[in-house]
Amino acid sequence: MFAAPSGYVALDLETTGLDPGRDRITEIGAVRFDGEGRELAVFDRLVNPGRPIPLQISQITGITDADVRGEPPFEALADELAAFVGESAFVGQNAAFDLTFLAEAGLEFGGPVLDTLRLARILFPEGPGALGDLAAELGIEMPVAHRALADARATASVFLALRRRAEALPPGERASLARIVALEDPALARELGGEALDAEAAFEAPALPEAWRAPEPLERAEVPRPVTAEEARAALAGAARVLERFEERPQQAQMAEAVAEAFADGGHWLIEAGTGVGKSLAYLIPAALHALRNGERVVISTNTIALQEQLLGKDVPALREILREAGAIAEPEELRVTQLKGRANYLCARRWASQQASLDEPEIARLAATLTRWVPHTETGDRSELRLGRDAFGAWPRVCAADTDCLSAKPRPSFVRDGRCFLQRARQRAASAHLVIVNHSLLLADVTKGSVLPSYDRLIIDEAQNLDGVATQQFGMQVGPSAVQAALDAIYRPPAPNRRASGIAARTGFLIALDEATSDDLIDAVTAAGERVAAPFTALQALRGDEYRLRITSAVRSGDEWGAVETGWAALDGALKRVIQRGAGAVPLLREQGRTDEADEMDIALRQLRDLVGELEALVGSSGQETILWVSGNRDGTSALNSAPLEVAPLLESALFNPRTDEEGAAKPLRTIVATSATLMAGGSMAFTAEQMGLAEAATLELGSPFDYERTTLLATPAAFPEPNRPGYDAAAADAITKLALASEGRALALFTSHASLQRVAEMARGALERAGISVLVQGRDGSPRQLTNHLREHSRAIIFGTTSFWEGIDIRGEALSLVVIARLPFPVPTDPIHETRSETYDDPFRDYSLPLAILRFRQGFGRLIRDREDRGVVAVLDTRVRTRRYGAEFLDAIPVCTRLSADVGTIAARTREWLAQ
Repeated sequence: MFAAPSGYVALDLETTGLDPGRDRITEIGAVRFDGEGRELAVFDRLVNPGRPIPLQISQITGITDADVRGEPPFEALADELAAFVGESAFVGQNAAFDLTFLAEAGLEFGGPVLDTLRLARILFPEGPGALGDLAAELGIEMPVAHRALADARATASVFLALRRRAEALPPGERASLARIVALEDPALARELGGEALDAEAAFEAPALPEAWRAPEPLERAEVPRPVTAEEARAALAGAARVLERFEERPQQAQMAEAVAEAFADGGHWLIEAGTGVGKSLAYLIPAALHALRNGERVVISTNTIALQEQLLGKDVPALREILREAGAIAEPEELRVTQLKGRANYLCARRWASQQASLDEPEIARLAATLTRWVPHTETGDRSELRLGRDAFGAWPRVCAADTDCLSAKPRPSFVRDGRCFLQRARQRAASAHLVIVNHSLLLADVTKGSVLPSYDRLIIDEAQNLDGVATQQFGMQVGPSAVQAALDAIYRPPAPNRRASGIAARTGFLIALDEATSDDLIDAVTAAGERVAAPFTALQALRGDEYRLRITSAVRSGDEWGAVETGWAALDGALKRVIQRGAGAVPLLREQGRTDEADEMDIALRQLRDLVGELEALVGSSGQETILWVSGNRDGTSALNSAPLEVAPLLESALFNPRTDEEGAAKPLRTIVATSATLMAGGSMAFTAEQMGLAEAATLELGSPFDYERTTLLATPAAFPEPNRPGYDAAAADAITKLALASEGRALALFTSHASLQRVAEMARGALERAGISVLVQGRDGSPRQLTNHLREHSRAIIFGTTSFWEGIDIRGEALSLVVIARLPFPVPTDPIHETRSETYDDPFRDYSLPLAILRFRQGFGRLIRDREDRGVVAVLDTRVRTRRYGAEFLDAIPVCTRLSADVGTIAARTREWLAQ
C-alpha cells in the first residue's frame, strides 16, 4: 500500500533555545541506519550559532561559547547535511521541533518523516514522553543526554524498539491502528502496519470501554459517633511509629484537635497554619476517622494541582499507614479516597463511538490513534492519563463528557446502564468514597452549573486564600468572538481547504440525516450568523483603543461608541436566535429517524448557543449595579466582554456554605467547614479574609510556624534606595539583584508584580550574572513555571525572575533556593476593573481593601523561602516603603520574627554571603 523507505536517518539538534524564529542551532547529530538496526554512517558537528549561548543552555548541554568558537556556521554545513539525509526517512523525537529549526535555517528534506514521540503515544499512550524516559521504558541505555549525536542514537534505538512493539500486536489491532494513522500520516502508518497493513487484515473498529461494576456505597451510621480530640491526637502521635522523619509539632496536634471538634460539634472554622505545621495530615486524620466511623464523605478542595498531587501521592498513603497503626483500618483500601474532576476531563463513550464516522478528519484520526489502545483498559477515562499532542488535545472536546446529559436521560442510554460511562464511574467512586479531593473550580462549578459532586455535609478548603479569586472567575463571564464562533461551529462548520471531510456532515452526522431543505436552511442560518459575529467585538475593540482593559461605566455606556456595540449585538442576537429556531426544528426530525445520538448532540450544541446568547444579553444589558463589566484584549488582537460579581462573599455564603433550606425555607448550612491556609491573617486578624470568603461568623485559630525564623532567615531592606515608580528604580533594582545573586551564588528567586518591570530589570542584570556563571531565567520567555523551577532545583547557579504564579505554590526545599528578592510591595493594580470597582465600596479603600490584599500577598511571597526545618536563607525587600511609610510596619508585623538588616546594598550582599555560609 505504501512504499517502504530506502533507509533511515535519526537526527537531533542542540539549539540556543526553543524559539526557531529567534534561536539558532549549536550542534547536529545524525545516524543513518537500516531496518535491522545496523548503524551505517554518522554526522556529528558543532555549529557556530553566531550569538552567545545562554548560560542555562550551556548548563543543560555542556556546550559553551568556547566550544563553538571557530566552528562553521550552519550555512556552511547545510549541503553536507542534506546529502547525508538524502531521501531517507527522517526519524526524530518530536521531529517537528528539529525540522522547524532546519527550515528556518533554509534546509528541508524530501523523504518521509517518522516521529518517535507520535509513535510512542499511539502504542502506549499512558507512557512517558521525554526521550530519556522513553528510552528507560524500553530498556535502552542512554549514558549521555542533551548532546546531539547521543540523542540521535537513542532516537534510532527507540524507533526500532517501538516498531518491534507494533509487530507484537495482534494483527487485527495492528491493522486498525495503521489504517487510522494512515488518514493523517501514511509514512508512520507504513512503519506501524507493516505486512499487517499490506495483507488487508480485517479492520477492527476502535474498542469501547469495558463494562464496570460500581463500588459499594457508604453505609451511614444511624447514630453519629463523634471522633474526640484525644483520639485525633493519639492517631497523630502514632505517626512517629510508621513514618520516617516524622517530627511531633504542637501546632499540628492542636490543629488536629480543632478539626476533630469541628466534625464532632459542627460549625465553621478558619485555621491559619504556618509553614511547617503539617496541616494536610492535621485535617486528614480527623476527617478520615470521622468518615470511616460514620459512613460519611468529606470533600477536600485545593487550588493547585501540586497540592492535589501531594495529597494523593504522599499524604494519603501516609494517612493509611497512620490509621492502620491506630487500628482504624486493617487494610489500606478500607479508606476510600478518590479525586474528582470536571466533566471535560472524562471521555464520553457515546461520543467516542459516534466519532468513528469522522476518522477521515485529520484531528479526529490523530486523537483516535492515541485513544484506541487506551480506551479498553482505562478505569477512569481521565485525559490526564494520556500524553496528548496539540492537535489531539484540540480535538478532545469532540469526545469528552462536557455538556452531556446522558445521566439524566430517560431511559438511560446503554452506555450508562452497563457501566461504560466514565463520568458515571467518577460519580459512583465519589459517592462511595470517604474522602473526595477536588479543586476550587469544580467545587464552585458544582454549585453554579451542577457538575459531578455527590451530596456532602463536611467540607475542608485548603489553600483557602484563593477561594474568593476563583469564585470571582466562576461567578463571572467572558465572551469573545472565538467563543461565539465555536458555538456556531458545533452546529455547522464549512470544511477548510485542507480538510478531507466534506463538511460538518462527516464530522457530526447532524446534516446527513436531514432532508436537503432543512439542512440548507440550517446551514444558511449558521452562515449568516457567522457573518455578524465580528461587528459587536470590533466595536468593543474601538471602544478599548490602546488600553489593555477598559471598565464599562455609565459614562462609557452613554457614548456613541457604545451605541455601535449595541447595534452590532442586536444584529448578531437576531441571527443567533434564528439558528436556535432552525436547529430546534431539526431535532425532532432526527429523533423520528432514530438518529438519537445526532439529536442529542444537536440538543447540546443548541443549549450551549442559548447559554451564550443569554450571557451576552446579560453582559450588554447589565446595569452595573451588582456586576463589574469590562473589555479586555485577547492574544489574537480581538476584544472580549467580561463580567464579575461586585461581591462574591454573599454568593459563596448562599450557594456553597448554605446550599440547602429546611422545611420552613430557612438556610441550612453545611455541618462542618474548615478553611485553612498558611496565609489568612492580615492586620493582626482573619476578619478581612473571613469577610471576603463569606465566613464572617466562623471561629478562627492561628497556629504559628514551628520553624525558627530568627535563626534561619535574614530579612534585609536597602537604605537610600529609590522607591518604585521613581526614576532610577529599575537600574537600582537590577544592581541590587545582581550583587545579591552573586553573593548567594544563584539559588535565587526574584518576585515582581509587573511583567514589564521584570523584563527590564532582568535584561539589565543578565550580563553581569551570566559572566559569573549564573543563568537568568525569565518567566514567559525561558519556559513554564514548572520548567524554571525544575531547572533551579537541578542547576542551582540560577535566578528566576517571576511574577504572579511564583508568589505562591512554589516549593523548593534545601539550598537550591536560598535567596528571595521581593522587588516591590505587592499592592493590586489600582486600574484593574475588579479592584477599582470593589474599592469604591469602602470608606477607606486603601486601608480597608488594598492594604490587606497586599499584606496577604507579601506573606505568600515571603513563604517561598523556608520550606523545611533545615532551610536557611535571605529575603530582600527592595521597596523602602516597608520602612519609610506608616503602613510598612504592618507588612513586617505580618511575617515571623526574623533577623533584620537595613543597610546599603553592598553591606547586605556581604552579609548574605556570610549568612549562607554559616
